[in-house]
Amino acid sequence: MTNKNRISQEAQKDPLKVFDKKLKALKSDNKGHEIEKSSSGMATGLKYASEFSAAVLVGAFFGYLADKYIGTTPWGLLVGLIFGFGAGVINVIRAAKEGMNG
Repeated sequence: MTNKNRISQEAQKDPLKVFDKKLKALKSDNKGHEIEKSSSGMATGLKYASEFSAAVLVGAFFGYLADKYIGTTPWGLLVGLIFGFGAGVINVIRAAKEGMNG
């Protein structure tokens, strides 16, 4: 009996087992060709900087709006900057943890 006939008979009995065998064979063939997914240090640094600066700018913007409509100049901007700074630090910590976990 040929190999092809044996596979077709197995496929008739349990096609998932045949698929699993083929998938494992393909994975074992491609182990040497895996692409490394880590990013460079420059890319990681730019990601952290953009996360932080975006949070600070959003906090400053909302603080400025609060000053403009409530009339609490300069306290709204200061509070917005402080909250933006805190949010930026939290974002950078979260991004760093995600980077460490892969």
